[in-house]
Amino acid sequence: MINPFDALDLILSNVEEVGYEVIPVFDAMNRVAYENVKSKVNLPGFDNSAMDGFAFKYEDLEKCNGKFQIQGTISAGDFNDYKIENDCECYRIMTGAKVPEGADTVVEFEKVDEKDGFIILQDEIKRGKNVRKIGEDIKVGDEIDIKGKFLKSWDISRLISCGIFNVKVYRRLKVAVVATGDELLVPGEIPNSEKIYDANSYNIKLLLQNYGIDASYFGVAKDDSDEFLKLFDQFKDYDAVISSAGISFGDFDVVTNAFEKRGTKWLFKNVKQKPGKPFSFALIDGKIPFFALPGNPVSAFFCTFFYVLPVLRKMLGFKKYTNSFVYAKLMGNMTKKNKRFHFNRVSVKLNDGEFLAFPFRTQDSHVISSIFFGNAFAVIEDERVGEIPAGERLKCYLYDHESIF
Repeated sequence: MINPFDALDLILSNVEEVGYEVIPVFDAMNRVAYENVKSKVNLPGFDNSAMDGFAFKYEDLEKCNGKFQIQGTISAGDFNDYKIENDCECYRIMTGAKVPEGADTVVEFEKVDEKDGFIILQDEIKRGKNVRKIGEDIKVGDEIDIKGKFLKSWDISRLISCGIFNVKVYRRLKVAVVATGDELLVPGEIPNSEKIYDANSYNIKLLLQNYGIDASYFGVAKDDSDEFLKLFDQFKDYDAVISSAGISFGDFDVVTNAFEKRGTKWLFKNVKQKPGKPFSFALIDGKIPFFALPGNPVSAFFCTFFYVLPVLRKMLGFKKYTNSFVYAKLMGNMTKKNKRFHFNRVSVKLNDGEFLAFPFRTQDSHVISSIFFGNAFAVIEDERVGEIPAGERLKCYLYDHESIF
């Protein structure tokens, strides 16, 4: 049986990035940039004042004994051609205003004495003080490193400020999400004590929507492999397919039986892990990733987090597509009974610079509250069996960063 880390690597090696589209930068929020871009403007576009003050020529400071005659006032947005024509001249200037030709230094209002149209500097000042030089932030043609970045408001603001109004982004992924099982109800149907609602599909769908993925819910497929086979014609229109349940080896495990009838081979079937041992992966027609998740809610969530999301992030062009982790001190004992990799639900907290991991009371795969309680999966290696004592430091994969930082 394949181990989870090898399984993830195998899937990643079998998928590629999708193509790109060009969109207005104003619509690029939560899209992944396809390539780096170059600034079309200088920022700032001209030498301007960083303070309200007086602009003067620094080399005049000594010869004029710090005394300058005010020639006028320059406000932000005033682009008349002001110039220091003679020795010992200055201009009153506002923050953001263009520095007059010949001036190279600005002294703040509060650091001069002003009287009868003249100023006298009261303190020493360095050449170039309070002047923001043209292109100081970025110059025309400078490269902006955004390839593989999941664009946020501050990224878009940066692009707009650099005169970039259209941007190449990886196209949106289309992913089909389908549940299986006669015991399931579609959310919204009349409650039935003998059935359960399909929460897995909506959890998966919402997780994918966080990345701008177009996730289509196919509803609940009944335990009939022939009926399930009919869906494959629709799957051809998608970049990936995710199913939940029906993946074991029973008579009514619809996904397993449909694949056997279709002759589609699994890249692997079952993983040496808990939760999510039945997780399997295949390529439909050798190209469309098919993620077959277990039906238990915790297993389905873990496999989506640990396998599906990194793979889809790679397809979307993310520069960093792997899951992040921290090492945390275990704050309670745990027990491991088999030689599988365990990913136990824990709640990681940051206390005085140290990560602490509080284990949930049970690690059963059907207990949804453990996902609600926790924010990470703590890894216990396959060969370890028995008690995992409090105080050990474990690698913890984080699925809810906001609850920690």
